[in-house]
Amino acid sequence: MKTEQVAEIMTRNGTPTKPNKTKTATAADRVFTKNTTAKWIVDYFKPQGSILEPAAGENAFYDLFESENKYRCEIDEGLDFFDWNKKVDWIITNPPYSIYDHFLQKAFSIADNVVFFVPIAKAFKSNKVQKMVLEYGGLKEIVYMGGGSKHGFGFGFPVGCLHYQKGFVGDCKITYVMDGW
Repeated sequence: MKTEQVAEIMTRNGTPTKPNKTKTATAADRVFTKNTTAKWIVDYFKPQGSILEPAAGENAFYDLFESENKYRCEIDEGLDFFDWNKKVDWIITNPPYSIYDHFLQKAFSIADNVVFFVPIAKAFKSNKVQKMVLEYGGLKEIVYMGGGSKHGFGFGFPVGCLHYQKGFVGDCKITYVMDGW
């Protein structure tokens, strides 16, 4: 499927699947990643090259990036991810859930590898997201990391990392990590 076709599918029926009506993050999106969880994620994926943390919050991921080409956005500081246009090798973040589709679409437009620490169900939330993922490349790996409450979130839904890779072809690997939190 060509990019133009996917763009048409994404816009023909409006915006990506049911974001909130304002298309902006809400106060409920402020779910910070624990430093121990962020460290484990960065150590596991070992991002190289240019790296962006588009929802930096308290810099849980950003402070761990060892690259000289590391960048951050934080809407509360006037650094809006949706204004960012520089290509990067990696994006690693815990994105705002209420505008997940928009965030994923933007991440795909600028990064070769996207790692979102989210409720795992986000990977399969809609056919529109699946089409967007297939056009980009694919879901390379799901890292199941237990319930959200283990990571300081106010919910127990299964969470983990979704690693999308531009141009990826192959089967999605599923990794279970149950300890260390």
